[in-house]
Amino acid sequence: MNLLSAAPAGERIYLSGKSHVDAVDWDFYCSAGRKSGEWTKIPVPSNWEQQGFGGYNYGHDDPDTKHAEEGTYKTSFFVPKEWKDKHVRLVFEGAMTETSIKINGKPVGAPNQGGYNPFRFILDKHSVEYGKENSLEVLVKKKPSNNSLDWAERKADYWVFGGIYRPVYLEVLPAAFVNRVAIDAKADGSFNMDVFPEAHTLRSFREELVWPMDSVKARIETLDGEVIGELDSQAIVGGSPRVRMNTKVKQPALWSPEYPNLYNVRVSLLKNGEVVSELVERFGFRTFERRLEDGLYLNGKKIKIRGINRNMFDPKHGRVISAEKAWKDARAIKSMNVNLVRSHLAPTTEFMKACDELGLMVITELCNWHDPVMATPIARNIAFELVTKYQNHPSVVLWANGNENGFNFEMDQLYRFYDLQERPVIHPWGFFDGIDTFHYPKYVELMRRLENPHVYLPTEFLHGLYDGGHGAGLEDYWNAIMAAPQAAGGVLWCWADAALERTDLNGKMDTYGNRSADGLVGPNGEKEASFFTVREIWSPVQIPLEALTKDFNGVLPIENGFYETNLKECQVTWSLLNFSAPFSTGAKTTVAAQGKLKGPAISPGKSGKLKLPLPSDWESSDALEVVVHSKSGTEIMKWSWALPKFETPKKKISGKLVQKKGDPFHVSLGNTSWSFSPETGQLLEASIDGKDAGIGRGPILYAESEDGIVEDSGSWVARVKKNGDQIVITSENKDAVASFYWTISADGSLRLDYDYGEIEETLVYCAVGFDLKDEAVAAKRWLGKGPHRVWANRMKGPQHGLWESEYNDFLSGEDWGKLEFKGVFGEVDWMRIDLKSGASLLVDPKSESEIGVLNPRNAEGQRDKNGKYGPVRAWWHYPQEGGLYLFHKTPAIGSKFANANQLGPQSEPARVSGPISGQVTFEIK
Repeated sequence: MNLLSAAPAGERIYLSGKSHVDAVDWDFYCSAGRKSGEWTKIPVPSNWEQQGFGGYNYGHDDPDTKHAEEGTYKTSFFVPKEWKDKHVRLVFEGAMTETSIKINGKPVGAPNQGGYNPFRFILDKHSVEYGKENSLEVLVKKKPSNNSLDWAERKADYWVFGGIYRPVYLEVLPAAFVNRVAIDAKADGSFNMDVFPEAHTLRSFREELVWPMDSVKARIETLDGEVIGELDSQAIVGGSPRVRMNTKVKQPALWSPEYPNLYNVRVSLLKNGEVVSELVERFGFRTFERRLEDGLYLNGKKIKIRGINRNMFDPKHGRVISAEKAWKDARAIKSMNVNLVRSHLAPTTEFMKACDELGLMVITELCNWHDPVMATPIARNIAFELVTKYQNHPSVVLWANGNENGFNFEMDQLYRFYDLQERPVIHPWGFFDGIDTFHYPKYVELMRRLENPHVYLPTEFLHGLYDGGHGAGLEDYWNAIMAAPQAAGGVLWCWADAALERTDLNGKMDTYGNRSADGLVGPNGEKEASFFTVREIWSPVQIPLEALTKDFNGVLPIENGFYETNLKECQVTWSLLNFSAPFSTGAKTTVAAQGKLKGPAISPGKSGKLKLPLPSDWESSDALEVVVHSKSGTEIMKWSWALPKFETPKKKISGKLVQKKGDPFHVSLGNTSWSFSPETGQLLEASIDGKDAGIGRGPILYAESEDGIVEDSGSWVARVKKNGDQIVITSENKDAVASFYWTISADGSLRLDYDYGEIEETLVYCAVGFDLKDEAVAAKRWLGKGPHRVWANRMKGPQHGLWESEYNDFLSGEDWGKLEFKGVFGEVDWMRIDLKSGASLLVDPKSESEIGVLNPRNAEGQRDKNGKYGPVRAWWHYPQEGGLYLFHKTPAIGSKFANANQLGPQSEPARVSGPISGQVTFEIK
């Protein structure tokens, strides 16, 4: 029950909560499924499945078998007598999917068709009783009565829900009020506005009406209230439904992703010079254009879209999104150096506010996934609500009329009719009005489309799945997009894994197989590896330096890829770091020195030098870290590079060779023992204090082409000799012109030098490996790129540092919150593998190497073995034996819709340049 006093003019009175945080219980009856057949309570807003009612469906489920329960809600509200002279409407911001109401047992209005946009019912003397408590009954049909709407909004590639999932409130407005405004504020300062006043008065039939307003005026203000523009008063003659107003502001601060400047327009309705009602609307000055066969322009400058798709989703609450989550998502997206967000579903008001304030462009879409298209009478209403709700947000730059063939062509002209700005309309995955948006191009197709004269903006590309896609392949794609003048950028699919916390499965997280496991972050925002890859590739500040050379003197090359920001507006911090030794207790990173300075004066699109005021003893540190912050203090990007290589201190211990005829070569070094094959010279096993140390059988050359395994053939001959305080085991394969030799030193180290010659074939991977058993491994610590693993087509993202992680078998998109332990780790200086036996194995390559640890798991049980979950190509080639590898050709990973070799040059098989040779030292403690 809601007991309300007389509402002041322009008041909004909530009958529900604003989100799950403050939801209000209403009476509820579910017609079928769980907890059905009895009256109980339900929080509003909520999706009823997440409250234990009804049943679950994913959009691709057979429409004939989908759950179709209905929910009946009841509450009440008091209507003061003073409201007789006001305009009152009951507003639902979102209810899925068909909604009708009764007040005091009588139907009001027509049922609303459509689940993702707001709708309202006018309350007057015919529907409510003044001075009394009024009962409200709401019937929500999960399956709408119109089949085209059912296909448009519920037969889609995401979870479908039922219920009132957005706020419900009463708008109590004066008899004369501004219903809405439509704003077109351009970069040259011109300001055009349509004002839509309304007047609701009580009168008798044929009685002469005296309108409660006669004019409208407006002024433009800063957010602090300073007036920067006045709009001349315009007469309202006989209740005119629209008044057009305009002015021009001198040199307004423009809205852009880098400078999201905002203003207010204060619109006042007057009667005889007295203000009777006001509306304040926030907006920004900016001009967005599509120029045929050229590109997209913002404020007269060409801009590349660095976009991400995000549907509103919460793993616990379904489509109920709190203000806190909306802002958290927006900030995290912005921190990934994204400048645009696209959503199939209408985003919440709070998320749009965040996009306006943070500087995120938005594509707003009429929800129609594939065909058949939504029936025109329904689509027309939804398009009107979509445009009128979002049109004044400066962040909205494009309208999308459906998605992937869900285009009702009768709607296209309505966007121009409703939208004063006449923003471009796109057909995602189609070519329309000069913009090609073809989805998921393989690299060859991308290059073909970039040769066409049309503006190309793939509104979905590099579809992520588990650890594939997103960052994997992005560097090649982005280089091609940046080089093509008419390429407008691209929009990745998608932001977050839509893993749902199922109330019918005791809270189990369900991604519906591989359907919804698509994100750069986990369901609760857990950042996965590709997040950091995208962040680095799309960083508007680039320091194009792979490694610090010997002649480094504190000067770094730097590139300004900002749209309009000079680097002198940025802040730069630097740190000199030291790392603890491999066998020390705990992984410790300490700061030896640090400093802060302004960025160099480099204009957008230009390059220059960043001079760091390092101390004279900087060379004694292990690494240099540089962080660039925007003028607002937000971190844009962080880089780190190794300084002089860390040398592992070694303790001198004695070694001796023990061999019996026909037995393996046994070498004892203190409490460690190494055994080698007398035939091949390969390491067979190692132990410490008589316990298995985990490593064995190697080196073995692992290589594979697209045609299959490249065999390491030929016969090996091993020899052993003692050379001073060293024992040397040599092995040669004369047929393959290959050799390797071990040097076991009295200092406790075991060094391997190997040379397998050249391989003429193009390879999907190539590694020199050893056996390492999963069950033997407890943890690892390494100095190198991290903390995430790399693929050949996703080398960017990880940074040089000291990292550690405990053993796990996690997989992105199926497990969240921890780093994946298995896979290839980049530019490793040294790696310590801790064993369950209590021993630790140190792997210390001569030069920084890609080291593979165990065999990473893919989601075998969820892959497309029966066609249920659609195409799955996010897999990789990898050695099927071994467990510890030094990679000379790192494997690439595919995406959901493309095999690895279809994602560009970095993803393709390649020859290894020169011989497969190297040096690595092992130590066990």
